[in-house]
Amino acid sequence: MTKRDLFILALIVLASSMLSFLMLTRGHLWWDDFASYLMQAKSILSWTLDDFMRRNAFTVENSSYPPGPVAYPWGFPLLLTPVYAIFGLNPLALKLVSLAFYAVFLVTFYFLARTRLEEGESLLLTGVISVLPALLAANDLILSDIPFLAFSTLSLFLLDRFSRSPKSPDFAAGLTLGAAIFMAFFLRTTGILLLAPLGISLLVDSWPRWLGALKKAFLPALAFGLLLTLQLAVFPGGQESYFSHFSMLTPQRLLDNALYYLWLPSWTFNGIPGGVVIYPILAVFLLVSLLAQLRRDAALHAYSLLTIFLFIAWPERQGLRFIYPVLPFLFVSAFDGMKLACAQLKTDWQKPARRVVGGFWGLILIAALSVSADSAYRNASGGREINGPFDIYSNQMFSFIREKTPAESVIIFMRPRALRLFTDRDSFMTENCADLVKGDYISIHEKIGDVGQIPPEQVESCHPAVTLEAVFNNKRFTVYKIQK
Repeated sequence: MTKRDLFILALIVLASSMLSFLMLTRGHLWWDDFASYLMQAKSILSWTLDDFMRRNAFTVENSSYPPGPVAYPWGFPLLLTPVYAIFGLNPLALKLVSLAFYAVFLVTFYFLARTRLEEGESLLLTGVISVLPALLAANDLILSDIPFLAFSTLSLFLLDRFSRSPKSPDFAAGLTLGAAIFMAFFLRTTGILLLAPLGISLLVDSWPRWLGALKKAFLPALAFGLLLTLQLAVFPGGQESYFSHFSMLTPQRLLDNALYYLWLPSWTFNGIPGGVVIYPILAVFLLVSLLAQLRRDAALHAYSLLTIFLFIAWPERQGLRFIYPVLPFLFVSAFDGMKLACAQLKTDWQKPARRVVGGFWGLILIAALSVSADSAYRNASGGREINGPFDIYSNQMFSFIREKTPAESVIIFMRPRALRLFTDRDSFMTENCADLVKGDYISIHEKIGDVGQIPPEQVESCHPAVTLEAVFNNKRFTVYKIQK
């Protein structure tokens, strides 16, 4: 890597980080996964992991449907712990964790692209992915998505190098690869899928000498196993409660999910003028690369397909964030497919065709940069919006519950983990009137209807055995005391 390329890569990462920082808000969406991560981080600081597990199990088991697992993997809460210890419940500071790991991802992505593309092409592609508004927006969420993206991409880059290394055994490379795969798994349970491309890659590269593949896989498997043993000795489980979500899967949902995920990568270009046509173009050239380089890229494509198939079978959808880890390979393979297509043209046409390819990616870069820069300017000049559970109306409601209800109260609320984070009251979510008798108070969001709660217009009359007394009200929330 030349000093010039290193300088350009550093400039890309710096510009992306600045844009991301300017796009950060001082609030958060009402998804309350972030609340569970933060409560896990708090429990690490006070070493009350079992207490967290007990209280979160109450929330999960009593809700109409599980809002999440009893515990997420402990890797992301561990990353949040030092930031939370210094800044407390400051969303802007906590989001810097993801912002830092997006920079790590961009550097890793460049080196992964360099295994398939030339230096200039890799820098161009890294530039494109560094300013896509749909990806930069992910840094505004306190979720494990971006750190997981960084470690999953790093794992596959290291795997690609390890499988082709002539040195056998390569102790340092093998142990580093196993540690990277473990970190991905420590951040998100789906990181376990990275063990599949490890086996596939080594078998493809070693076939028919499969015993050699097993020997080569020993070092990364050893590192993964040792770190996993250490994790199990220190941190409790809880991810097994994910299996309860599959009870919501139906054949119709499975079909709908297949169609949904087939088109979902197009959301990567949301907000970009003409973005709707970009994904179909990339998909065509992705197939070209896949067919031409099937042996070389077997591990990358196997991981992408396993990830997609897993989420097709997962009943709940959460948009683009579920497939962030497969997007790097979509971009690299599509660019590679374009180059392969250019090479099939007449000699006189190849150079102009390559210029068209460069111009295509250049236009995406300019369009994405323009949209992200405009979004960053509007957000920063507007004072960084405070939304969701951090806004003034939510704060008033949380303050009332924290100050005016007994500490042992059980509060029914549409986002029970967020409520517990802000009030330290046990909580669960229900859409069923019969569950009112299990709570002491119920807080109703007046603006969202029956999404995750009993409809506001029905709540006062839906259970004959209880009466509700309104004890708090503002423009958005009403809190009722449940008289049994």
